[in-house]
Amino acid sequence: MSNKDKDVMIRTREKSLISHKRCHALQSLLSLFVICVLVFNCFGICLDSVQQQKTVLDPENENEARLNRLQPPEKILDIVGVSAGMKVAEIGAGKGRYVVQLAARVGNTGKVYAEDIDAEALDYLKDRCERWDLENVEIILGEATDPRLPQGILDLIFIVSSYHHFDDPVSLLRKARGALKPDGRLAIVEWIPWNKNDDEGTTPQEMEAEMNTAGYQLKRTESLDVAKKLNIYIFWVKDHQNLI
Repeated sequence: MSNKDKDVMIRTREKSLISHKRCHALQSLLSLFVICVLVFNCFGICLDSVQQQKTVLDPENENEARLNRLQPPEKILDIVGVSAGMKVAEIGAGKGRYVVQLAARVGNTGKVYAEDIDAEALDYLKDRCERWDLENVEIILGEATDPRLPQGILDLIFIVSSYHHFDDPVSLLRKARGALKPDGRLAIVEWIPWNKNDDEGTTPQEMEAEMNTAGYQLKRTESLDVAKKLNIYIFWVKDHQNLI
């Protein structure tokens, strides 16, 4: 083999080695890129998980979020005066949109009795309370005219946007009256109907008259102007000595 041929062979081998090294380097860079993508994706998923982490007070679906915008829990419970240590019953508690708010307000020294006649909704509420370790909530399956509340121990009976769904609100709340302490209160949060054809609400006149019949007297009314006017009625039991 001539010296020229040897030189050609050596240069060919050198080029092959250089090409192999470049290919190896490219493979290493590609592997590093894939690892970086996977790491960033995992980090993004974890970050999204943290950002999407709900708290007990967060709505569980868009409908609850919509209702909370229309009936803001913090503002309403401030007006009603719910505080730590209170014993509160919500009649018409449903799946617990406001039960969790009440439970957080009254705390471990308080108690919430969540009443409804819808067994399926109460099953959901039971699971919701277990998920969030809410040990201060007792669930009660009531009847249309008897909420089956414990007698004489409640600081507050609370109803939000359910009054107009009751078949016989007078009988129901007359029966509920015995659950209140002598100085206990009834708070009803209810829409004012747009007109006589609007069945999603109760007029102030109807509300006061019906609750008078049930044995309550209106102490005060406050209003929130949202998409539709919302009234918050605070009643005492009629024979309350400090009635204002």
